[in-house]
Amino acid sequence: MVSIDDRLNAIIRELIGNGITLAQAVEAFEGKYIVAAMTASKGNVTQASRKLGVHRNTLHNKLRTQTMLNGFAESVRPVRRRVSHKRVSAPKPPRSVRAR
Repeated sequence: MVSIDDRLNAIIRELIGNGITLAQAVEAFEGKYIVAAMTASKGNVTQASRKLGVHRNTLHNKLRTQTMLNGFAESVRPVRRRVSHKRVSAPKPPRSVRAR
């Protein structure tokens, strides 16, 4: 049975051999990890952030800024219904009932 350490070492050797920089490898790994968490949580950022151990604002920022994740949040997250922002108030009572 191959350990996770052996598997990671093989992947690292292959990445270095192919000229992949540390920044590229970190971004790719982070992107795949975020995609997996977002998929598992069905697009719920709060649940995914808990699974990843980061604040939800951090995850929102990564979803917005990371090149690899552009458009991912929109493709996974459920569409929210628009709610009217019009203020609804109770009708005013007739003048004869109002306090004087």
